[in-house]
Amino acid sequence: MLKRYISLISVLVMTGCMATESEVQAPLEAALLINPNSETHAELQLAIASLLQASNVIIADNAFTQYSQEVIERKQHKDENGLLIMGRSNEIPAAVQLLKQGDTCLLRHVQSGNTANLSQVRCQLENH
Repeated sequence: MLKRYISLISVLVMTGCMATESEVQAPLEAALLINPNSETHAELQLAIASLLQASNVIIADNAFTQYSQEVIERKQHKDENGLLIMGRSNEIPAAVQLLKQGDTCLLRHVQSGNTANLSQVRCQLENH
């Protein structure tokens, strides 16, 4: 009789601890941009600027098409001779990564872990 109650309690506990499929979030996986266009390019630049708290960010047209992670450096100010105004820059560049979670594409600022959802961007898993 005691075995029966223990079995019943075990089943109830295990059932209660199991998460439903909708409760489990899909893992974040490295992704590549597919079918880039001017709208996705603009959305990526705005998302990166937001994550880096910058007023404006410029990225290459082929950003995120070969690698899921890109390095963003602050534009260096130069004088009329092309020399750096403040000398050498020691600022560490920021890294951003394109990720896919289920059907959603998002960007993550690698250093802070902050993310931004992307509505126009379509992506596929990097190892696909």
